[in-house]
Amino acid sequence: MEFLMVMLIFPVLSFIFGIIGQILTRKIYIPVCISFLGWLMATFLVFNETFLIWVFIYSVLTLLGSGLAGFLKKKDTKGF
Repeated sequence: MEFLMVMLIFPVLSFIFGIIGQILTRKIYIPVCISFLGWLMATFLVFNETFLIWVFIYSVLTLLGSGLAGFLKKKDTKGF
C-alpha cells in the first residue's frame, strides 16, 4: 500500500495542489513552499529519512502544476 501511495497518490495530490494553490494565491512559489514544508514534516513525523528524495520530487510536481495553471491563466487572459 505504501508503494501505491508514494508512486501514484502523492504525486497526483501534489500536482493538483499546485494547480489549486496557484489559482487561489495567484503566485507560483507559495504552493511549492507549502507543499515542500508539508512533505518535509511528513518525512520526519510519518516516514523516515529515505522519503526525503520524494519530498523534492513532489515539490517539483507542485511547481509543474502551479506553472501549468499560471501559463494557462495568462494565455486565457491574453486571448488568441
